[in-house]
This record gives sequence, structure tokens and C-alpha cells, in this order.
Amino acid sequence: MQNRHVIELSPSGKTFDASQELLLDAMLASGLPVPFSCRRGACGSCKVKVVSGQYRDKQRTADMPAPCYPLADDEMLLCQSHACSDMRLEIPGWSLETQTLEIHAQVHGKRELSADIIELVLQPAQPLAVRAGQYVRIRLANGDSRCFSIANLPDRDQGKLVFHIRKVSGGLFTERLLPTLQAGDTLKLEGPVGACTWQHEAQRPLVLFATGTGYAGIKPLLLTALAGDAEVTLYWGGRSDADFYDREFLDQASRAHAHFRWYPVLSDQARVQQVALAQAHRWADTQVYACGNAAMISQVREQCLAAGLQAHRFVAEAFVASGTLAPEASTASPLHPELEKVGPRYSLDGMLAAREQSVRAVAAVANQLKVGMTTAQALEMAAQTLQAMGASHTWHPTYIRFGDDTVRTPRQGIDLQRVLRTTDIVVIDVGPVWDGYEGDYGDTFVFGQHELHHACVKALHEVFDETRQAWGRGLTGRELYDFAERSAQVKGWQLERNLAGHRIADFPHVLYGQDKLAEVEIVPSEVVWVLEIQLCHPTEPVGAFFEDILIGEARSVS
Repeated sequence: MQNRHVIELSPSGKTFDASQELLLDAMLASGLPVPFSCRRGACGSCKVKVVSGQYRDKQRTADMPAPCYPLADDEMLLCQSHACSDMRLEIPGWSLETQTLEIHAQVHGKRELSADIIELVLQPAQPLAVRAGQYVRIRLANGDSRCFSIANLPDRDQGKLVFHIRKVSGGLFTERLLPTLQAGDTLKLEGPVGACTWQHEAQRPLVLFATGTGYAGIKPLLLTALAGDAEVTLYWGGRSDADFYDREFLDQASRAHAHFRWYPVLSDQARVQQVALAQAHRWADTQVYACGNAAMISQVREQCLAAGLQAHRFVAEAFVASGTLAPEASTASPLHPELEKVGPRYSLDGMLAAREQSVRAVAAVANQLKVGMTTAQALEMAAQTLQAMGASHTWHPTYIRFGDDTVRTPRQGIDLQRVLRTTDIVVIDVGPVWDGYEGDYGDTFVFGQHELHHACVKALHEVFDETRQAWGRGLTGRELYDFAERSAQVKGWQLERNLAGHRIADFPHVLYGQDKLAEVEIVPSEVVWVLEIQLCHPTEPVGAFFEDILIGEARSVS
């Protein structure tokens, strides 16, 4: 009879049994969620710390490559190891259970703010300690959730929570649930969470940026600023005049507060940062908050830093429309039966919600980076942030790379003691699992005024956007990366072809497919592939990285 060993996971105390099988297979068989990806010992997704116990390495034949992921003396890979005794393991950045405040709230009322914006007011069963700028997740009956910014200051409004919700065509929440809600109905909430919160120094001028219903996250910050009589300017971007649904309040506030101005910015005429940079702001002495679509966040940060804004005074919350399509409302094309297999829980709705949280997570991690922080400290902070935001675990390790390490790929070693400098470039790449769906998002951030760093990030986003547009013209996966390589070369940069895009699905996608996007000869379908772009300078140690799910333009902005 084979010896069976008890494997304990710290700090949860959860256990599973293992015998002769690989530890990864034993854990999967137990039903516990476990991060893994390549199964070859190359990606490090299933890396664990060995607290106690004995193990042996997987036997391999002469033609099998040895695992290449770098490990510390007290670390091992679940996919490459067998237990030889009872063991106690820790998995960095992973938890079986995330402590989240769950409460019930009753519908207090709802009304139309515009033709497609609904104000929903909830009264929680117990008071919530909400910081200006935070959001909550509303739980749906199918186990999924929707994130909405709190658009008021509850402690000044009898504890009520106010939300501004844009109607989404075919939306599971906005077209199915929201219209049926009546006063007294009960919803389940989780939170509050969010990193775009008030952290202002007295007497410092404020500049606020918002697009669409990202304004909901900015309004509590504005209310807080007005109460302190701070000098504050709001730039609110929209597609039409109707998008400025709180104009009456803002006009009244600008008349009542001599130090407040606001600018409605129509997207077909200008971008919010263009209007702001044309004003006489003292950027070196200004605090900036931004809430809106991911493209706006990235562009505002880059251009304001170039104008003199201090990196630690930029706080943002990326807001991404969830898409939230009901199953029969989805217009996605049929998936390829072999290359685009997905699991039983897969839905466009769930994947878009996971993408939304991943975009938020990258912004939250970037907001907390501090000059003088080491890479190791940044990774620890990122792990804590993901868990606090509700990630059950990560399906690939979190990657953060400073300075010279930005030219390296995730599978190459980095200097964990490298320090973030005043003038630096930083890559953040997260792969969290939210409610059983995989998220994957990465971006690059610049600290200081280094011209080459800013040029690299500018070229990066141009190459990504052009490649995504080429996908819309019917290019195959292989053709997309050939296109991206040419686009990078024209701009004077090199494309790192070892980062070649990959599948994504309900967790874990590796059970359904591990093909590289750059190698497939099909036109990739929406929301099952991740497009990865890493650029490197031809001669200098400067690189940048951006990745996102391949997604139609209509779903990619709020």
C-alpha cells in the first residue's frame, strides 16, 4: 500500500493528501484552488515555500528539459515535486479564503440621472467605514459580482450608499436586475475596497480627472476637497453633453466655492489631459486623482509627470465597464473547437468582470510604489493588495521589474534588491483569479523625467493599439506578432518575441489549452486570448510591457 502524506497549507490550515503523484496533481485532485500554468518548471506559478517536510524531484528522461525557474533554497515547484513525508507549505500571493466584509443593504431608491445613467441608493444593514473614493462589489445570484464606486460620503448621508450606474445593452445587472429593484429589496455587498482614496496635504492644489461614470469615484473626493475649501479643478470627459449628468451640482458648487472650477470635455474635441495641460497648473506642487478608463489613466499619468507632477502625488482608480452581457445577449463569435476550449463556468460576463478587477489591481499597486522601495518589497505589497481586493489566488506569479530589469522577461531572473529610483521605469504584471475567472493585465509606469523612459511607454501603447486594431481587420495570431514587430521597428524599438501571448479562461485555462497567440494560424476570438507586447531599446537597458485581453474597442473603455 502506498504511503499517503498529509500536506498542510499555511496559514489557512487546509490540508490535502499526497502519495506518489506530483504535488500539483494531488492538490488539484483535492479540489483546492492552486496557481499553476506551464507544468514544465519554467513559469514559477506553482512555486511554494517549504516550511517543513521532505520531498523529491520529479524523475525525468534524458530528453526532458530540466526546470529553469530560479528557486531559493527553501522553495520548490509543485509541478516538479513529490512528497516523501508530511509537509507544511506556503504559497506566496495566494490564499484559500480572503477576509472580506459582507453585508446586506436595502434599496432606498433609484432615479434616472440621464437617459442611460441610473442613480441607485442603498441603505446598509450596518454602518460602513468608507473612505472617499472607495467602491463596493454587489454580489449576483450566480456568484459573480459587479463593482461600483460609492458616489457620496456616507457618513454625511445617514450611512446611505449612492451609485451612478450606466445602462449596458444586454447587461445582466443593468438590464435584468436593476430595472426590477424596488424600495426595500435586499442586495449583498462586499467591501468597501479601493486605493483611489483621499490622501491630501493641506493647502496643496488638487486636479481631478474623470471619464464617464468614473466621475462617481471622483465626486466623494471633490466633496471632501470643497469642505476644506481647497483649490480644486475637475476635468470630466464624456462622449456627449448628456454624459455630464451632474452638471447642475457642479455649476452650483463652482458658484459657491471661489476656488473650484470644472471643465466638461467632449471626447471628439479633446482629451481631459490636453485641456488640463493648457491651464496654468503648478504641477510640481499639485495632487492629482483620476478615475476612468484605463487609457485615460495611463495617458494622464504619463503627460502630467512629464509636466512636473511628482509621482507619489498621482492617485488613480482604473474604471472599466464590465460588459455584463446576459448569456443570450452575447454576440461573441463561436470559439475554435480545439484552440479555444474553455471550462464549464466560462462566460463573457465573468471574464470581463475579472478584467475590470485586474485593471484596478494594477492601478492600486502602482499607486503604492514608493521611491526607495526594493523589488522584493514591491512584490510583497502587491500580494497584500491582491488579497485585500478579493483575489482568491494568482494563476501566475506577480511580476514587478524596475530599471534595467524591464528588458528581462518574466522567466528570467531579476534583482529582488533593486531599488526604485527617483527617475525610473517600472513594469507591473498581475495574474489574479477573481471568482473563478482568470485576470491578466500589465502596464509600465515612469517615475521622473527621463526622456527615453517616456518615449518607450509612448511607443509601447502605440504598438499595442495598432496591433489590436490589426486584429480587428482579421489577422491571425502569427500575423499579429509579425505586425507588432514591424510597428516596433518603425518606431525605433525591438519587440521581445519570447512574450508571445497566451490563452485565458475560467481557472485554470491550462487544462483547456496552452497555445501561444503568436503561433496560431486562426483569427483569435474575443476574450479568450491575451495580447502581450514587450518593447526593448536596441542598445540601452530600457524596456516596457503592456498586456490585456483581446477585446473589442466598444468593450475596452467606459
